[in-house]
Amino acid sequence: MRFRLLKVVPNESALIHRDGDDATLLVSDLHLGLEKEMARKGFRIPPYSQKMLDRMNSIAEKNKLNRAIVVGDVKHSIGKVEDIDWGIIPWFFDTLLDIFPAVEIVPGNHDGAIKSLLPNRVKLHPAEGTVIGHRQKVGIAHGHSWPSQDVIASRTIVMGHSHFRYEMRDTFGGRSKEAVWLFAPYDVTDMLVKAGHHPVKRGEGKLIVMPPFNNLVGGQAINAKGGFDFGPILSSRAFRLTDADIFLLDGTRVG
Repeated sequence: MRFRLLKVVPNESALIHRDGDDATLLVSDLHLGLEKEMARKGFRIPPYSQKMLDRMNSIAEKNKLNRAIVVGDVKHSIGKVEDIDWGIIPWFFDTLLDIFPAVEIVPGNHDGAIKSLLPNRVKLHPAEGTVIGHRQKVGIAHGHSWPSQDVIASRTIVMGHSHFRYEMRDTFGGRSKEAVWLFAPYDVTDMLVKAGHHPVKRGEGKLIVMPPFNNLVGGQAINAKGGFDFGPILSSRAFRLTDADIFLLDGTRVG
């Protein structure tokens, strides 16, 4: 799937943005350190961070990318920095800088105090997001809070946060949930006003909600009651779910 200068990586929870000399990988919701919470619940799993690095490296090599942007929720712990964060996050981003010449983060609600964990070469943006691109502006924000005026006015917003899944049922009543992409038009003026910004732009924009790059995190069913009201952007009613396109990672359209 392509949206002008944005491309969805097939069978992955990742986007590629190309503009001039910049070739950027966008991923969201790494939730590094999730293994500790799962261990508390009795689940023993091998460290998953290396698998995510391997996937990012593979995408970078196949597509000749030179920048990576993490769209929030780098770490899984909320608030304080835990011991597992010191053990994983500095190493993870040092390794990522061996793959990408430039690495940037738009922080999410899990990323309090993350600056102390990052190598100096990693660029940390404000929580209200950032805008990339010259020929085509793309606004990037995690989605847990209102993005900046510039992000909304860019007319293309990429966000994560929601961990959307699509619940499917088989003929025997069994249920399964699959990660999904969501693409929806939004009213630029309406969203600017609801976010408390001046209505500096008009027209229709495109909202892209990414699935989490960490395949182990849970998620809510987008087709269940109340599953769409998650964060101020999605709760704003600046667009309708009936206008949205929903795809599984393999490109199958389910909504």
